[in-house]
Amino acid sequence: MKPRLHLLAAAALATASAASQGATLQLNNWTYGNGNAVNVVTTPSFHGQAGGFSGTLSGAGPGFDGSIETYCVELTQTFNLGSAYNNYNLVTAGSYFSAAKVDTLGKLLSYANPIVAAANNNVDDNYSTALQLAIWNTVYDNDSTVSSGTFKDTSGFAAQANAFLSGAANFASNLDLWVLESKTGTPRGSIGHQDQLLWRPKLDQSNDVPEPASLGLALAAVGALGWSSRRRKSAAR
Repeated sequence: MKPRLHLLAAAALATASAASQGATLQLNNWTYGNGNAVNVVTTPSFHGQAGGFSGTLSGAGPGFDGSIETYCVELTQTFNLGSAYNNYNLVTAGSYFSAAKVDTLGKLLSYANPIVAAANNNVDDNYSTALQLAIWNTVYDNDSTVSSGTFKDTSGFAAQANAFLSGAANFASNLDLWVLESKTGTPRGSIGHQDQLLWRPKLDQSNDVPEPASLGLALAAVGALGWSSRRRKSAAR
């Protein structure tokens, strides 16, 4: 039976590894009310609706598949609500952003998410729009304001975005971050659809969180070992 056990374990590991290599994303709605019009006047510019999105994810691995909430990373790509895109890979934020930006984004989401979720109707979507601006500012700029610098917005949501950035500055992050990255060209992001930011509560206080592929492999290995142990106990009876 040993050769068969080895083959079964190998198959389980291969399946987990393959599942972590690609994902299908479908964003269906704004998470809070509606998106609101912003006015990003720097390069890249953007004049349209902004806010958090809700949808479904499949093929990303344990702990990620299912209903999700997300914010856009990029201003240079697009997607259509209700359309499924199967060209996404899930990567750690640390492999996508600099360490400083990962730290700022973690603090920002940890601070602002509860505020957005606790706001009254018709305010929560305003806050969600402001949070999206603050995220873009972190991605495209190195300051803590959307009112000046290499990312600048002149909409009525800039003040709240600045409040989020200011409030998060000394806030402790309680989240681990990932990015759903669309197939890319040269330069990065030149082919595909908008990359999306995901977050989960920290598993521990260290930042040594495994890649989704490694997490899937570890879970599969534990399952294979458990199955093997039960077979040995059964054979000994």
